Amino acid sequence: MSGTPPKVAVAHYCEGAGHATRMLAVLEELEAAGYETALAGGGPGTKFVEANGHTEFEPTVVDFVEDLQDGSLVEVARNSVPALYDRIQQYRAWFDEEAPNLLVTDDVSAAIAASLHGQRYVYVSHDPAAFYESTVERAGARLRNGIAGRGAEQFLVPKVWRGDPSIPGADDVPPMAPVDDAPPEDVDVLVVPSEFSVDPDRLADALEARDRDVTLVGGDDWELQESLQPFVAGANLVVCSGYSTVMEAAVAGTPCVVLPATSEQRGVVDALADTPGFYAAESVAGVEALLDDVEAPEPRENGAKRVAEVAATYLPDPTGPQ
Repeated sequence: MSGTPPKVAVAHYCEGAGHATRMLAVLEELEAAGYETALAGGGPGTKFVEANGHTEFEPTVVDFVEDLQDGSLVEVARNSVPALYDRIQQYRAWFDEEAPNLLVTDDVSAAIAASLHGQRYVYVSHDPAAFYESTVERAGARLRNGIAGRGAEQFLVPKVWRGDPSIPGADDVPPMAPVDDAPPEDVDVLVVPSEFSVDPDRLADALEARDRDVTLVGGDDWELQESLQPFVAGANLVVCSGYSTVMEAAVAGTPCVVLPATSEQRGVVDALADTPGFYAAESVAGVEALLDDVEAPEPRENGAKRVAEVAATYLPDPTGPQ
């Protein structure tokens, strides 16, 4: 006898919008396969969730990066640790409310909550300890990966590069990007700043002074889009700092210059060193020097579909008897 399809809870981390956009892509793949879904995460990504016609549960926001890089371990203990506790407890209440068959998440808070709650989950992270420069950051990455991986049905790492760095015990998947069938936008240079990137207006002005037509995401003329993927796919060049945009460029087959601003972003640059189509710059001048010397990478399979396929192996068939 057929009943309600199995439910998958999808939870994204609350730092930056990239976590939300790629986990939203996983959710949409699961919905297309016939599963019922519920979404959570909060933070800057909520506006993209809403722009795509979804709603989500928004637990307390945690921002370890800001507390550590703009503050100290004292700030982490004062702000992030209590917020993490609250976020975990709120996720546990959400599990009770939604009663999912499986959780798919890139949020360590949700993974901890799932382990405490007896909730089965698949974990996704691109956070090798080797990315980080300081002992504290490396220890934090090992701790996050160890905690999240210990209880997971499977641990998946979306990678643009081949080989190391990776995460012990995790399985590689292709880079993840939003699923968008819209035609590519006509863009010359797409600048996608992150919270910790250089002054994006200064970068845009410098590129325009080199007779390049710049589309600045989040600039004065920018309107919120359901997805950046048509812009990434149609661009002649993408300039970014964050790994989410790097993955989107890999799926689109668009050349990408990475201008890192954090130790994690510098780790991504090092990992991409031998990957065709991806380039590193340390400054605005470095981006300018690369403008006429880039080649497009081969488009990659979208790992969002692979993550959904892996999740489905831990779920009943949505078309069969429940």
